[in-house]
Amino acid sequence: MMMNAAPAYCRFRFYLPALGGFGRGCGGALGVAGLLLIGSGALAEDDPSAGGLSIATWGGAYGQSQDIAYFKPFTQKTGIGIKTETYDGTLAAIKAKIGGATSPIDVVDLAAGALDTLCRDGLLETLDSSMLDAGPSGEGAKDDFLDGGLASCGVASVAWSAALAFDRQAFAKAKPAKIADLLDPKKFPGKRALPKGPRYTLELALLADGVEPADIYRELATPAGADRAFAALDKIKPDIVWWDKAKDPIAWLIEGKAAMAAGYSGRIFRAALGARQRIDVLWDGQIYDLDLWAIPKGAENKDDAKRFIAFATEPAQMAAQAALIAY
Repeated sequence: MMMNAAPAYCRFRFYLPALGGFGRGCGGALGVAGLLLIGSGALAEDDPSAGGLSIATWGGAYGQSQDIAYFKPFTQKTGIGIKTETYDGTLAAIKAKIGGATSPIDVVDLAAGALDTLCRDGLLETLDSSMLDAGPSGEGAKDDFLDGGLASCGVASVAWSAALAFDRQAFAKAKPAKIADLLDPKKFPGKRALPKGPRYTLELALLADGVEPADIYRELATPAGADRAFAALDKIKPDIVWWDKAKDPIAWLIEGKAAMAAGYSGRIFRAALGARQRIDVLWDGQIYDLDLWAIPKGAENKDDAKRFIAFATEPAQMAAQAALIAY
């Protein structure tokens, strides 16, 4: 789990004026894990007529892979229909839906940091690993998941990373090869597309500034560490363009609006295979993360929700999704 950050994180609202109203205010410490990308906060219902379980998840190719690997096979096996609602991953969007006595959402796909916050706030059901099937060799679920894959309120579905990508055409001579190159605009000129929020941006800044991966969150938990992250960003401040939609960093690389960009590994990998081989991946300094299934408190179909999570975390179903997207 991510370590809590010091109040210096609130400086991000001044570093990025567009973020002026987020969070709990600067009077107390903000958790790194609790600060996700700032978006519209809205959920969009994709198929209100599907009936049965209501699942909130991400859209795009990721949502399509879930539909093929999980949603349709689950309905075929159980007869339980699924309707999906796409959302932007923000805490505000989910809290607006699940904060009441009852929840219209039965299952939600959450990043690890958001799950930790919502679980701590008492907005998610506690899940017992005994509800899951045994692994392919008969091992229990506790021995069959990655570290962090079984949380008090969630069960992991995918592992992914935030990583740097770059446009090969922007670097005709030397190409970026290590995370430190992010902070070297003289040798590697061009705009840097970074997330419009502290999550990933501050970690990448410290990694590029030479902090060891094992020390990142220890550093960010101190005012001095947060100051160091902002000082690192100041080195490239004129070259930063901020994004708030997951599709932006790759699109901006292809359009020539940025030369380097931090984004999500699935989208980067897909772009690296296409886009006429223009997009390359800088795996050094990537930030590993998990998405997990969770059940909101007050879910109307809790038993079927548990049944779905057990189904969706069977090895065959997870392998089916892995064949469709690079997570």
